[in-house]
Amino acid sequence: MAATALVMGLSISACTTPGGPPSPSASSAAPAPGALLTQRPLTGVDPATVSAGSMTYLRYRSTAPSGGPVEVSGALFLPAGAAPAGGWPVVAFGHGTSGVANSCAPTSSPTLFGSAPVVAQLVRQGAAVVMTNYQGLDGPGAAPYGDAVSSGYDVLDSVRAARATGLPLADRTILVGVSQGGRAAESAAESAAQYAPELDLRGSVLLSPGLITRFADAVSAGTLNAPEQYLVLPYLVSAARYGDPGFGFDQLLGGDLLAAAPRLAAQCTGQADPADAATARAGDARFASAQAERTFRNMEERTDVPRRGHRVPTYVVRGDADRLVSTPWTAEGVARMCALGTPVRDVVVPGGHEAPAAVTDLWLGWIAGLLRGSTDFTPSCPG
Repeated sequence: MAATALVMGLSISACTTPGGPPSPSASSAAPAPGALLTQRPLTGVDPATVSAGSMTYLRYRSTAPSGGPVEVSGALFLPAGAAPAGGWPVVAFGHGTSGVANSCAPTSSPTLFGSAPVVAQLVRQGAAVVMTNYQGLDGPGAAPYGDAVSSGYDVLDSVRAARATGLPLADRTILVGVSQGGRAAESAAESAAQYAPELDLRGSVLLSPGLITRFADAVSAGTLNAPEQYLVLPYLVSAARYGDPGFGFDQLLGGDLLAAAPRLAAQCTGQADPADAATARAGDARFASAQAERTFRNMEERTDVPRRGHRVPTYVVRGDADRLVSTPWTAEGVARMCALGTPVRDVVVPGGHEAPAAVTDLWLGWIAGLLRGSTDFTPSCPG
């Protein structure tokens, strides 16, 4: 997947049944969600790359798709200089797809696998930025790639863990998510009232978010966009395999794409060979059986967002010609958000999946206002 000033990855739901917040009995056997397990200076990233005065690596407790406890990692980036009275306001950042392998955690990359420019932009606005790696990246077990519920928990618990570091942080928090991270941020906003009611969420910015996906429909109809949507299919097989260990690459892929799939699934953002685009050919994506199609379709449907409305003002910025997360899919997701009563401002700009990178003044300006305490927001939902 392409990496530009904004790293845009794809968000797809893992084939799991959301377990919900842990029960009191489960919580008593493990640290509470958001508990800080360890902290240390983050190494391997040049502070200048993210415009940070300090960088702290975090390991913390969150909640898996099953509802059980899981260890997650991430990082906290603070601006240079003295904190303002009350501490730095917090931006919880959900990064775009960096991969599904354990080694694809952004904190293991000097560029945060391409997310460093966005983090730097946010830090320069005077925000403390906390970024989760998501479950399975630099953590135990497989990655539930794009699982909306658990990745939302990862985002919320990263804020709790950041507050436990003792560093000077304000109470107010803004959610920002790119592509896969846009789905995570929306899920976080939907879950917060029940899962993390103590957090003061002031707003949410979703950049080319993967809210609803229709890959199963596109595979069946033979309308996948080449090469963008073909090359992400190995990741989606990994997502399906998280819930169904018997779901192999051959259940969806054929030809050269099947041969390349293990290598593609092991790669992180920015590691793809340009020649890989040649493996994206019509006919190399097809369901091996009706059962394979049901498994894959259920994977998409189970954790589509939105699931419920919320009151967090949400600013969506997306392109009018997105070939990765198809523009009509996101339009459907935004319409559903409006129907559920979520206050949404939907801004559609010329371009594809990376289109928000060309209009940073639009969304950074709104974030800057939120950081100053502004409540100015005009939804664009009908009626």
